[in-house]
Amino acid sequence: MLAPGSTNVSLRTVSSSRPQLQRTESQQSAAASDDYYSFSDRTSSSRSPSGGSRATVVRYATPNSHPASRTSSPAISRTHLAAPPMASRSDQSVGISNQSRNAPSPASSAMRQVQNRPIHASPMSNSSSRQMPRDSYAGPPPTPGLDDSPYIHFAIGQLTRDQEVRGLSRHDSIASEDLPPAERLVWDDRLGCFVRPSEPEKSSPAQRPSPRSSPRQQPPSPQHSSPKPTRDTILPPNSVDPETYAAVDPPEDSLLYPPLDYVPIVLRPWALSAIIICCLLMIAGIAFCNAWAQKHQGLWNYNGQGGGRYFVVQFLPQILAAIITIWTFAIQAALYRTMPFAIMGSERPLGHVLQKLSTIPRNFLLPDLSHFRHGEPLVGFALLTVWLSNIITIPLLSCFFQAKWYVIDGEGVWRWTSVMSVGWTLIAVYGLLVVGLLLLTFRFLNTWSGLMWDPVCLADLISIIQRSNVLRDFEQSETVPNVGETLDPRVLRLGYWQLPHHEEVFYGVGEVDAPIGNPSLHLIEKNRAKQYQGLSKVSFDLEQQTTMGKGEFDENLFSPSVRYRWTPWFLRGTFILAWTVTICALFIAFVLVSFIHDAIKGGFPPRLPTLPSTGAFSSSNFLYSFIPALIGNVLFLAWQPIDVYFRALQPFVGLSRPEGASAEQSLLLAYSSCLPFQVTVMAVLNKHYKVAWISFMAVASAAIPILAGGVFLAMWYPSHEEIRIAALMPAFYALVVFCGLYTISFFAIWPRRCRYLPHDISTLADQMSFLYQSPLLADKLLREPRSKADLVTRLVIAPPGDREFPTYGFGIFVGRDGKEHLGIDRFHRPGRADMLITTGSMK
Repeated sequence: MLAPGSTNVSLRTVSSSRPQLQRTESQQSAAASDDYYSFSDRTSSSRSPSGGSRATVVRYATPNSHPASRTSSPAISRTHLAAPPMASRSDQSVGISNQSRNAPSPASSAMRQVQNRPIHASPMSNSSSRQMPRDSYAGPPPTPGLDDSPYIHFAIGQLTRDQEVRGLSRHDSIASEDLPPAERLVWDDRLGCFVRPSEPEKSSPAQRPSPRSSPRQQPPSPQHSSPKPTRDTILPPNSVDPETYAAVDPPEDSLLYPPLDYVPIVLRPWALSAIIICCLLMIAGIAFCNAWAQKHQGLWNYNGQGGGRYFVVQFLPQILAAIITIWTFAIQAALYRTMPFAIMGSERPLGHVLQKLSTIPRNFLLPDLSHFRHGEPLVGFALLTVWLSNIITIPLLSCFFQAKWYVIDGEGVWRWTSVMSVGWTLIAVYGLLVVGLLLLTFRFLNTWSGLMWDPVCLADLISIIQRSNVLRDFEQSETVPNVGETLDPRVLRLGYWQLPHHEEVFYGVGEVDAPIGNPSLHLIEKNRAKQYQGLSKVSFDLEQQTTMGKGEFDENLFSPSVRYRWTPWFLRGTFILAWTVTICALFIAFVLVSFIHDAIKGGFPPRLPTLPSTGAFSSSNFLYSFIPALIGNVLFLAWQPIDVYFRALQPFVGLSRPEGASAEQSLLLAYSSCLPFQVTVMAVLNKHYKVAWISFMAVASAAIPILAGGVFLAMWYPSHEEIRIAALMPAFYALVVFCGLYTISFFAIWPRRCRYLPHDISTLADQMSFLYQSPLLADKLLREPRSKADLVTRLVIAPPGDREFPTYGFGIFVGRDGKEHLGIDRFHRPGRADMLITTGSMK
């Protein structure tokens, strides 16, 4: 039996005739490693059923393994075989009764092998040690009437493990590696010993363990399974099935469990119907112009450059098309951030939604077909039609109206008319867009999205994943270049859950019939407080971190080449330099060619036939309207990914400040969901001037294709007695100004170090890799909010007992497992060292 009042058990010497255990004070917190399992209230008492204290179980590793032991585990032990300390009155020891001293057994063979092995000093003990005589100890007799065999079985099982012996990476912090789920210990009252809970085998054979995901439980071998341990057979303790997630339907009409059918405003049927009506009006207007011009020889008389009629036919169509285009940007943003959750809410068997479906819009210059691959053909077709309309409608509308010579009542007159071929093409493009938007409306009509509110910020993601059972797969994923490659495909569900033998119903993302995987997220507050004890000794020392022995993951945490490794490819230094030089060169050439010798003001030869056909198509007018508008439209669409990523990265910029940032400037920041000019105003108020300017240019750059498509027109010059391409000079000057602003803006997009991250943030898995060990997931203040207003209120008020409002940061912190991680947490937590943020010191 274990002596009362002891706190830890450490093996000192082993004798074949008298196994011995000796107690030493451990400096490691029970919450600092996954080797220590958080027990329930019933088992967390300081006394064992027999009256003695139950010491924390610590694992021991031996250099070699006995044949009767279990198969070798690839896991690395975090504890070492301790050397015996010098005899002192303060040392307490516990004798283990000798079982079957004369009978040969695998256990006695294992004990004799261990007897004369060299013993390594444990770094967790601060007392000096020496070898003690083998038979110098006479421990107390076994407790009468109590079976000690489970404890002997457990001790022998730990002695015969074949694991490497490894030291701690740092003296002042506890940096241990996670054990497989099968190696964690829980107390079994029926057996009276600690047992290892078995985890059910995954049903999908395609799932393979990845280097960065936690090891999976393997099916037990026949020789290791036994209904009950006996004195004659040395077997591991019996396993207990872990609790698994079970999908449930919430009670109806309950305020505590709101329906999971939220859809962003721009995706609701009435909002989609509004843009569909706008597209139908465009179709009706184009069809009317074609029919009227063909029947009445044009639309109305041409009265020269400038004026109201010139504006209506040369600039107004592009402006209307640009409004629809910007509207579709808002629809795309809502689709991208909602669809991963909507797919999980629909419970379809798709295993790559978490790591391969982007939450950041990509459907600008090139079409994004990823939704077809993830079982969403309606959404994929809608995005394809949106991309086609955004690419072609503005350039086509810029050359839709032309001036043509008509003979009416014996008199010749120039009249504005529509180009038939261009008009019918526009009708086809807008018709496809209407079909796509209608399919999108059907997709979100009475849908079960799985959402309580719009997931627009990091705080929303925290509330969704805080009790997820897939977080264990993200182990050490915050420093890998590609998080998606380290995760196995999983069929996930977003909704309400319940654990067996628990009445509580909770909300989040999880895998059906999978183990909890994160017991600390489901503990009651009393046990969670015990779990976090002892972490106040953690401190950060860069110099020590670089000199102490440590693994690859620990090195990556403090490596600048990992911390500042990633930014979007088009925002990397080489590409930004290339973009800036190219745009500047093109702008300078454009200005020089336009103003030297009044080349634009005096007109220039068209070099192409100008005479319109019967359908009013003119080669020169089409070329000098369509091509400039297309170039301007490419510039306009090319700026959108820059704007999207600057909006998405701004919360991390605030979190990377050396002193941290408030929740409003970080976790609650939702620029990605704001409307075009709304984000500009909000960014100015928040003093995020770079985001404000880039977002302003994302809308203002639409003026380039609008002006470029209507500024040129073929006209008859009597002085030269020929047809020349003339420009409307006020519009041309405005075009030069907007092109200059566009060029200068490239000097503002150079990302500073605070916008660099270890990896991409475009998928849910990428963002979860920075949160999977964050104490924010177990924070009582953020526990299960039931509305967005509830979540915001909790984040903007000071926690109970604190006078100051909390700040949050992105850096190195102590996670829920007691180890150091890179990600998002509160900058300061009582009893712990502040988060280490290197952005301010490594510019």
